[in-house]
Amino acid sequence: MANETRVNLKHLLEDIRDSYSAPVEEVILIELVANALDSKATCFDVTVDPIERYIRVTDNGGGMKRASLREYHNIAASTKARGAGIGFAGIGAKLSLLVAEKVVTESKGGGGARAATEWCLAGPYRAPWKFVPFTETIKSPRGTSVALYFASEATPLLDAHFVREALIKHFYPLFHERLHQDILHYIYKKGVQFTVNGELVVVPEREERIDYAFEVRLGKARRPIGAGFLSTNVLAPGWLGKLVGASTEEHHLSGGLSIATYGKVVKGGWEWLGVAPKNREALCGIVEVPAMAELLTTNKSDFLTDALHLRKFYKLRRAIQQAVIPILKEMGQYGNDSPGTSPSKNMRPLSRTLEAALERVADDFPELAPLLATHRQKGGKGESTKDWAEDEGAITAIDADTDRGKKRDGIVTELEGEKVEQGNKGVKKDGKGTRKRSGLTLELHDLHDSPGLLGVVREETVMVNTLHPAWKKALATKQEEYHIVLVTALSLSEYLDPEKNPQVFLERLLLSWSEVGEQKTLL
Repeated sequence: MANETRVNLKHLLEDIRDSYSAPVEEVILIELVANALDSKATCFDVTVDPIERYIRVTDNGGGMKRASLREYHNIAASTKARGAGIGFAGIGAKLSLLVAEKVVTESKGGGGARAATEWCLAGPYRAPWKFVPFTETIKSPRGTSVALYFASEATPLLDAHFVREALIKHFYPLFHERLHQDILHYIYKKGVQFTVNGELVVVPEREERIDYAFEVRLGKARRPIGAGFLSTNVLAPGWLGKLVGASTEEHHLSGGLSIATYGKVVKGGWEWLGVAPKNREALCGIVEVPAMAELLTTNKSDFLTDALHLRKFYKLRRAIQQAVIPILKEMGQYGNDSPGTSPSKNMRPLSRTLEAALERVADDFPELAPLLATHRQKGGKGESTKDWAEDEGAITAIDADTDRGKKRDGIVTELEGEKVEQGNKGVKKDGKGTRKRSGLTLELHDLHDSPGLLGVVREETVMVNTLHPAWKKALATKQEEYHIVLVTALSLSEYLDPEKNPQVFLERLLLSWSEVGEQKTLL
């Protein structure tokens, strides 16, 4: 008698599917590969047969024994700890039930164990599966093969070109030789290889050209924690192509700087980085940071936003910023569309007042610490050795002794303690101690790239949009200062722990700002 999953599997799978931004066919492929990578697979053989209407993904990972394969059919089963790996509880095969007529899984585990199952979705509450005879599909000593059989040809998973493009798009670092040399060889020593219908999958030769490469480091560590590059978004055709009027060819990477971990692209654009070039559409690039893996959400398609993980994310993001900003400067892409419309000296009193107000509420909103933290400037004897961020607006001091992370073959893959220098300790009357100043600054800007925003936080600068009608109204009614404080609060509220109420933060900050202002007036 066949075994059966006795839950509303269809509803659960649809909820999981809807948590991804990519089409379900891409998600299935992503998760099949990601889970195999977590099991230390290095070779993937994909067979696409539109005549027989099936796609099979075979890997040489650790495989499963019969007992593990039985648990594999339980939607809630997972042997993975939170924050580990880039796959999501074997969800690739489970999501396949939404689009495939049946799913056949074969696996070779340790000690010569081998087993195979056939699974289908027979209704919202019925997902029967059974053990079936094992074939010789898997040629390696260990590994797993997942085959999806379809009722018709109307699925992109039966298009070999779609499969190749999706693999490159979502696992780009695994196909790029430079990224393997610079960072991924610490994780995948011999690289990772994909074939589709026996043909090796590679990025086009034109994409192997890198305009600007960079490494990401924490402090003065000998080895980088990440690496990446920036290039022009649209690749020009050769002289012959121009002569015959050929169109330009786009990069496999989406516009902006994509962030990847363990070879999996998590997200693209510039917003996650907090830095934007002058012409954001003209550039594309990618940065691979293995330590980001521990910050992934459950479905591994974004980053966690609770206070603890946000602090780690900001630390890694700051290191990436320090690597990217010099490149943008060299390319003439760093800066904003127009200079500030107000002299900086007029903003300093308000900046100091807001700094004092934020310090008052900082204990209740620790997730903002990486944005608001202060940094020490060297001075005097006996000062401990620190690794200082050299770019303007730097806020975090990375302690070489306490901020080391867990390493895999010499590369940081998981962060541990975070020591951020804050407060007013260490300041001496003779001036030989350390002096601290806020990294958060306020500026007025014409945000031509985001005219509908009241303001935005880029690096550690709150930029108030002078093109917004609300700013013009504030000018007309002489309420500029209140408007700036309000925009600062709203902009910073985006970085709050999701469990905290932005309105409470806004009320607390406005109250603190008014109290600080009254004290200064009395003085």
